[in-house]
Amino acid sequence: MTSPAPLDNFPLVRTRELEAVRGVLARIYAEPKLELMQPAGKLDASMNQCELNTVKLAYATYGAALSLEFPAADYFLQLLPVREKGEIVSRNTRVSMLVGSSAAISPGAGFKATYDAGYEYLVLKIDQQALSRKLVAMTGVPIGEPLRTDPQVDFARPAAKMLQAYLATLVGTLSGAHAPLPVWWVAQTEQLLMTMFLCALRHNYSHLLEENTADAAPWQVRKAEEYIDANWQRPITLEDLAEVTGVSALSLFRTYKRARGYSPLEYAMRVRARHGGMRR
Repeated sequence: MTSPAPLDNFPLVRTRELEAVRGVLARIYAEPKLELMQPAGKLDASMNQCELNTVKLAYATYGAALSLEFPAADYFLQLLPVREKGEIVSRNTRVSMLVGSSAAISPGAGFKATYDAGYEYLVLKIDQQALSRKLVAMTGVPIGEPLRTDPQVDFARPAAKMLQAYLATLVGTLSGAHAPLPVWWVAQTEQLLMTMFLCALRHNYSHLLEENTADAAPWQVRKAEEYIDANWQRPITLEDLAEVTGVSALSLFRTYKRARGYSPLEYAMRVRARHGGMRR
């Protein structure tokens, strides 16, 4: 028996028509130039997408070798191959899309892609304004130039490996879930994803996240945990914890992760799991 595809409980389209694929991609991201790389190729597309609020997770496979060219859109993308291979070109950077690699696309950049017939991939999509607000909240520094990520994701960075592992776990969780998802869980998951994304990928504001900042004290780490324990039923942000502990969001995130081996938002999710997991 064939295993269900990732996010199969959030179907977008099942089609053998090229124009149907183009229409769905136009609706959920941006309308691409799209063509079969082999004229006799037979399309057999399957696309799924789970929509949270400012974050979306998608899965796609097309069953035929394709060439796509996307215009700029207002999402940050991280593309993660699941099977076979492809290639992404964005901002004059060519990224081989093999299992274990990843590419990032910034708003305003656009990209070209070629996918083998058996290619399958996951996509993390984050709203541009939401991610920029999260960066300002974490650093306390206003953004001048638009946030831009490097197209090549560097998995030599421990934070990039952690994000990759978390995405695999999250997709597995969502593949067994059904809408409507708990409001607190959606808010918490989006906060965690945006924080991890900003720390994992290289971008033009990475230096602000890498600057030496004063560590939070052990009592501030404990106070953050006490707040989470007392407020696990409501959405919790790093900014909430920074206000409660009197230390910057970035310092708390860094110190907590170093002390515990996981982030305060991951701790909040563990607490909620002990209290009933995904139930409302």
